[in-house]
Amino acid sequence: MKKLLCVLLALSMVMGLCVTAVAEEEKASYKIAIMTGTTSQGEEEYYAATTLLEQYPDIVLHDTYPDNFSSEVETTISKLVAFAGDPEVKAIIFVQAVQGAAAAFKQIAEDMGRDDILLIAGVPAEDPADISPACDIVLANDEIGCGYQVADKAQEWGCEVLVHYSFARHLSYETIVAKRDAMKSTAEGYGIEFVERDCPDPTGDAGMSGAQAAVLEDIPKVMEEYAGKKVCFYCTNCGLQVALQQAIINEPNAYYALPCCPSPYHGFQEAFGLTATYGDIEGAIKNLATYLNEHDAVNRFSTWALPVNMSMINAGYAYAVEYAEGRTNGKVDMDVLNKCFADAAGGEIELGKYVDASGTEYDNYLLIALEPINFADYLEK
Repeated sequence: MKKLLCVLLALSMVMGLCVTAVAEEEKASYKIAIMTGTTSQGEEEYYAATTLLEQYPDIVLHDTYPDNFSSEVETTISKLVAFAGDPEVKAIIFVQAVQGAAAAFKQIAEDMGRDDILLIAGVPAEDPADISPACDIVLANDEIGCGYQVADKAQEWGCEVLVHYSFARHLSYETIVAKRDAMKSTAEGYGIEFVERDCPDPTGDAGMSGAQAAVLEDIPKVMEEYAGKKVCFYCTNCGLQVALQQAIINEPNAYYALPCCPSPYHGFQEAFGLTATYGDIEGAIKNLATYLNEHDAVNRFSTWALPVNMSMINAGYAYAVEYAEGRTNGKVDMDVLNKCFADAAGGEIELGKYVDASGTEYDNYLLIALEPINFADYLEK
């Protein structure tokens, strides 16, 4: 028996060495490039990408687009094109896919002839008619669904006013306008006053700090204007969520239904000085629930339980590996993609398809939708 165990042990060691060798060979045979913003634009996607880079340094390439991306589109394009200049790159994952994504992806596929590269755009800034034909898979929050959800939460909380903060650049995006319109029509159907309020574009002259300061100053003015009324706030920009959250928690009649990119990490930790425990999502939600409860705000805030932008990168990476290793049926294999998302999210997620106002359906423009959480459910009993 001992001799048999020794033989089996030796065989297992040999097999392990073979598997390792194969794994190293596979790692060397392809690369997956990931483009994200800096931490000032989207901390959770930056963290997801850099974590993958640490785990798979022989496979993952990572770069960031400029903070002033709207005025530095050519820089973003050049960085994406540089990824494709490496013949080993077999997939590019771009989250958040700011302006320049469509132009870069077209250049990569058509001008460079790299139609072998899987092109994934998450949280696209460009309209579906532009970005959808330029890449293989588009991943987005269900923007219109979020519009309904914000108004529904405002009604559930008994809010009498719903304030929508945005700026001209964002209001040129088809999906953001559709979300605003859904929010407005639903709110007004409930008898809630819908108020559109301008705020500075963080990519403009004032920068992120100036835009945040403007929001911090404006929310108390709104609460004074609507004194005695419950007011729900929403803002279309990622970087302004911190200011929004910091201002709202100090106003007893102010409410916050969803971040623009629903997630338990979207602004909250920076806003409230909490540790961002990315490896423990439920723990992060519980910490946030405790903080909100201590500040009499546990029933005035909500979000989704899943960090969606992070899941786009993690699921996108897992899918890209399957594609690069020849285990997908072409570039868009919904069975494999759904499994990758289920694994990344810890449960099944239904991916819908975007349909525009004219009824045009975009088969590769996939929408993610979850329900808002009640932070009170995460308090220690």
